[in-house]
Amino acid sequence: MSDGHLSGDAPQATVELPVENKESTGNKETTAHAGKRPITRRDVLALCGCGVVGLVAGGVLAKWGVTEEMIASGRIDLSTTPQKMIVTDRGRCSGCQRCELMCSLRNDGWASQQTSRVRVWESYQFGRGVDTTDGIYKSCEFTIRSCKQCAEAQCVKNCPVHAIGADPKTGARVVDEKKCIGCGMCHEACPWNMPQVSSLTGASTKCISCGRCAEQCPNGAILFIDWQDIADEAIAQGVVSTVELTGNFVRP
Repeated sequence: MSDGHLSGDAPQATVELPVENKESTGNKETTAHAGKRPITRRDVLALCGCGVVGLVAGGVLAKWGVTEEMIASGRIDLSTTPQKMIVTDRGRCSGCQRCELMCSLRNDGWASQQTSRVRVWESYQFGRGVDTTDGIYKSCEFTIRSCKQCAEAQCVKNCPVHAIGADPKTGARVVDEKKCIGCGMCHEACPWNMPQVSSLTGASTKCISCGRCAEQCPNGAILFIDWQDIADEAIAQGVVSTVELTGNFVRP
């Protein structure tokens, strides 16, 4: 393990982890340990010694416009997966709904607001509710809604056929369409009613954190931030001093 010196360009934080490559040699197996894996949410939180709230309060996320003031005002919303932090900015959303079209094209093969995993159309007329000043008839500000990727996901708990689970690569809660029976229990159980049963396939749909919406947003209203970049920013700001970690993380 080497100690970082926060001057000039901050080096990237990396994690050395054993990757097993088993080779059969007669009746024996030899295991080679080599390689690295990407930094995850758990790694960064352990590295900084705080939760996501601490990252916000400490100013680590200010580079991406995520501050206590912005969150308190309702302009910024964020959710996380093990691989990404997802930030939506109402102040940048123009209501073009390109995210919805690109999402459904990417995941379904056709453009459909009803099956889009990210939604603006629900707040297009009157914003977050009829008693707000949002939407096309008032301030022209719109709420971007997408799956919160809850740690204790109600959609997962309430699916009667266990068709929703965590993707092993991304950690996002995804629907197995082969198992889904289209009962809509996930939609009813979700506090934000994010899963939707497609009228075309009869199966439920929800966000898989693919990032297509962020790639296609012309205004930068949706961001998918790598935890690696957040770790680099924490190091650059002096929140942590360890820049290369081997095996398990060690608090600086």
